[in-house]
Amino acid sequence: MDDQSLAKLPFNLKIIPINDTGFPIGIPFIAMFNPENFTIHEDIDWLANCPPGAQGANLKYKGTKPRTFTLEFTIDGTGVNTNGVKIPVTAQVALFRAATTGVRGALHKPAFLLVQYGLFICTCALNSSNVTYSLFDFTGLPIRAKISASFTEHTVPTLSDILGMLSSPDLTHYKTVKEGELLPVLTNEIYNNQLYYLQVAKVNKLKNFRKLQAGTKLKFPPIDSNNGSSKTQTS
Repeated sequence: MDDQSLAKLPFNLKIIPINDTGFPIGIPFIAMFNPENFTIHEDIDWLANCPPGAQGANLKYKGTKPRTFTLEFTIDGTGVNTNGVKIPVTAQVALFRAATTGVRGALHKPAFLLVQYGLFICTCALNSSNVTYSLFDFTGLPIRAKISASFTEHTVPTLSDILGMLSSPDLTHYKTVKEGELLPVLTNEIYNNQLYYLQVAKVNKLKNFRKLQAGTKLKFPPIDSNNGSSKTQTS
């Protein structure tokens, strides 16, 4: 592989098999070429309540489904990107399958995956993959192919616990107000209950909590869920 390709390699698409706790357990697959297409799909479940004889519906939030995403990238066996060294396409496909679909003896299932491309990092599971061969040598062996793979986001329990701790109402949080944000909405994000917004306004000595100024840094103290009072001093 030439120096230019080696320099770019750390930024290439990586698919790393991990166990249930997020620890790498196998050889990662590193794409020779970065994705040609990268699609992220998100679904929100709304429960539509439409009274008989009425038009339209009152939507109630039910939940947010895990993200799904699809990657399409090319693998090549002509040596065009490896300084003339021809890595068989069949070998590259085998490495991809070993990382994504191979059943792990200790897990008795395919591994979860950590997919990283640029700033996108996601723990996930493979849903499906397609390999389309598009160029062959005189013996009929493929020398170029395109892989299209779809994944579903999966939160590793250990990571979920950490995120839960970071959003715990038993910890003090600080948040910088953005344009148009409302105090009850921000309070609900922190405590999962917007009714505490008056306590938050008192702690931050807000004169007009109905119109927050963008750039203001707000303190969200621990809340005693038994009586709804702040556990910290308001001074």
